Amino acid sequence: MALRLRERAERLINALTEWLFPRAACCLCCGDPRRADTSDCLCEACRKKLKSMRVPPEACERCLSPVRRGKPCAFCRSPMMKPIHKVYAPYRYGKEARTLIHQLKFKQCGEAAPLLGSAMADALPDRDFDCITPVPLHRFRLAERGYNQSLLLCEEISDRTGIPTLELLRRDRYHRPQSRTPFAMRQRNVANAFSCVKDAEGLRVLLVDDVRTSGSTACACAKTLMDAGADSVSLCVAAAVYRSGSQKKNRKRQNGISWRR
Repeated sequence: MALRLRERAERLINALTEWLFPRAACCLCCGDPRRADTSDCLCEACRKKLKSMRVPPEACERCLSPVRRGKPCAFCRSPMMKPIHKVYAPYRYGKEARTLIHQLKFKQCGEAAPLLGSAMADALPDRDFDCITPVPLHRFRLAERGYNQSLLLCEEISDRTGIPTLELLRRDRYHRPQSRTPFAMRQRNVANAFSCVKDAEGLRVLLVDDVRTSGSTACACAKTLMDAGADSVSLCVAAAVYRSGSQKKNRKRQNGISWRR
């Protein structure tokens, strides 16, 4: 009950803020109504902070995880990456990138889609894909949210790269959101949750989602596509989360992820 009341209060506050300050005039990250550039809806300070969240060159070339020089990538060696050929992302999952993704995902802020989608397209040096496909939402969650944020990102990337969007996957099981599932249970939470609904035989597929955290959802989608005959599956996300060690350490790094040379 308390959660529902809080959600209603947040919606009321958001609606009032939109009425007083139209979204295009507010910075999408900090909400400042006076400083935003209407070309990208970011103020100069947040634009600089977002730029600082770019994935650095020392990240693993295959999965974007931070690695020590000369050391093999532990994430690539794990079974999690087995069905995924390569990962692309413009940003690390820090405060500004997280805010933009939340605006798109939960606040029905369509202005965030072109901003994130264009950055994702720019993060694709290799565009040799036959199609782009979104991580699907279950029909109940789609009805609840009204749109699939991953599909919006697909369309933005497609507009900028010319790679066609095909909705190849369907989510068959309605389950607890991954963000509310303990890391140790995330792989099991999405196991056998997807099916391929179109012919994927021989396709080089670019799978699109908003965030890669544990990689469980992307892995389950990629496995489904590979089982359906796809030639390869790569992943493109707006931001990648790097986690190692205890969850306590990870939470401390949420706003300032350690990328070690």
